[in-house]
Amino acid sequence: MTSSRSPSSDSLNGLALEAVEHRLQALSEYLAVYRAGLASGVGGWQWRQARVLHSDIARLQAWWWYLSSLQRGAGWVRWLNKLSRLLLPMIPLRKDKPRRRHAARTMRRLGSHSLVLRAYVTLEEDLQGRLLTYRLTARQFPGRISEGQIEKLEVRLGQAALLRRDCLPEPRHVAICCQLLRAVMVLRQGLGLPLPAARVVEP
Repeated sequence: MTSSRSPSSDSLNGLALEAVEHRLQALSEYLAVYRAGLASGVGGWQWRQARVLHSDIARLQAWWWYLSSLQRGAGWVRWLNKLSRLLLPMIPLRKDKPRRRHAARTMRRLGSHSLVLRAYVTLEEDLQGRLLTYRLTARQFPGRISEGQIEKLEVRLGQAALLRRDCLPEPRHVAICCQLLRAVMVLRQGLGLPLPAARVVEP
């Protein structure tokens, strides 16, 4: 996402925030399920799953902070981007390992870029499903869904596809931003300062 402020970039940034918030909500609900299992004395594999989910949530919260600050035009984002450009040559490219089939049922830990990309893809798939539902409803019950509603959803779906395809920064930049901002959030929490947080309803 670029830092230039235009209606189209603001719209895409807002859609990216929506995608991250929805994914954070889903992961928070998964984490609540695993924590309930831990409280009931379930085995160690659920403890490992909970650790992976906690890490994913922390990195997505950091990316949400980056996006929301970018949308507000916060000055520190420019300095973070400069720092990222300096650090990029020192960070090796990471490729997520393919999922291995085994009986341990362990959750794969994704890199930050893949984690954010999955949030964007999930929103795109959700919009595709809603659009299909709208079209079927309009066909079976004329007048219940207007053409304007369908066109508006088609525009959002096009934006989601663009967001997923072209608007996610270089993987190492995403990783650097997530790790640095996550560390800042841990420090703020230790100092008792308020944390920037996405709109997520506790399960």
